[in-house]
Amino acid sequence: MVPSTPNRVRVILLSPFKRVLLIHYRNTDRSGVDNPCWILAGGGMDAGETIADTALREIKEETGLSHVSLGPVVWYGEDSIRSGNWGITYKEHFIVAHSQTEDLCKDGWTEHEHRQITQMRWWSVEEIRQSRDAIYPLGLHDLLIPILAGDYPAELRIIGAP
Repeated sequence: MVPSTPNRVRVILLSPFKRVLLIHYRNTDRSGVDNPCWILAGGGMDAGETIADTALREIKEETGLSHVSLGPVVWYGEDSIRSGNWGITYKEHFIVAHSQTEDLCKDGWTEHEHRQITQMRWWSVEEIRQSRDAIYPLGLHDLLIPILAGDYPAELRIIGAP
């Protein structure tokens, strides 16, 4: 049986320039080897939090941004590839958020984030498509095209690794 984490929230944080924020993690495995990857901002839900509460808290902690507007929850996915040899299945809801700026700050990072995050960067869909780096969720560039056009799914879309 694969252990799983509590529910998590990932934020599709969009800038005024139609770029999405990705965070680069060392993603260190059990043996101490880094398996770097880019992921959307976000993290675990605290007890009693809603998806929106978690999204706003994580945006503030990871980026310093406090003036964002939330959109709908558009995707749900389970991913056990990203955790490598930890044997964790991430169960994540993905919510759209809009920022008025691309100015970022890491003052709210935890000690763990300072150890694991190497950078934050705004990406265009084309940059994501062309990248050879590991980016999660898999196929993010294709998933983002309708989101950037404001075409949100009528029902929660289930996404995942092939």
